[in-house]
Amino acid sequence: MKKYMTIQEFSERTGIAKSTLRFYETKNLLLPEERSLNGYRVYADSQIATVKLISTLRLADVPINEIQHYLQEQNEAVRQEMMQKWIQHIKRKRDLLDISLRYLESDSIREDIYLIDKNDEKIIWYTAKSMTGKFGESFAQRANELKQLNIRIKSYYLNYLSGQDEIKAQIGFGVPVDTNLNMHIDCDFIEHMPACICLALPFKEHMSTIKDGYIKLLQYALQHKWVPTRSILEWYRGDDYTQLDLLLPVIQME
Repeated sequence: MKKYMTIQEFSERTGIAKSTLRFYETKNLLLPEERSLNGYRVYADSQIATVKLISTLRLADVPINEIQHYLQEQNEAVRQEMMQKWIQHIKRKRDLLDISLRYLESDSIREDIYLIDKNDEKIIWYTAKSMTGKFGESFAQRANELKQLNIRIKSYYLNYLSGQDEIKAQIGFGVPVDTNLNMHIDCDFIEHMPACICLALPFKEHMSTIKDGYIKLLQYALQHKWVPTRSILEWYRGDDYTQLDLLLPVIQME
């Protein structure tokens, strides 16, 4: 026979405040088993495990609508998929907190170096040659070709290859990862760059001194034991490609 409890007794048994139980009720997460003759909420023993699960998922910052879906879902395989998704989300948040704490403890703000969380994207790469700081024309030409194919460009990158006065480099165009690139594109290659955490250095000096920016960013990474996952990228923004940050990916996110 089921044992029924008032909301006060249920709160004492579970350690969950009555106000929280009422909130769960308004969100259809946990409804009283029934109402007594005088209209009081009545809960059953069988609901203890459910309310503890709800409370745990809320502490893990799982959205209410996803908890509702989980509780209503009868397919165990789907429930396991949802649980795995939450686990990955929490691991990512934990990693980001660890990275942020490490950055702040290194007093890096005084170095003009910051952290940026880059989403994954596809990058369309072309090889180009130009004098230092004179790749704007190459960017504009290739960007126009891609825009004629109705490809939306998010970011502009330059990956240094060789040279001092005349530079050989790859210029890249970041596009949303779901962009359909099955059509013929006359490029060198297309890369899928996964989501990553980058050390970033805004570069506002004359382009003739950009080598100093590379050295500063690499020395900083070495000093604070950040391990690069790829070479430095020049990240350009603006219609005239004059807004420039140097990016050094150091953490690849799942």
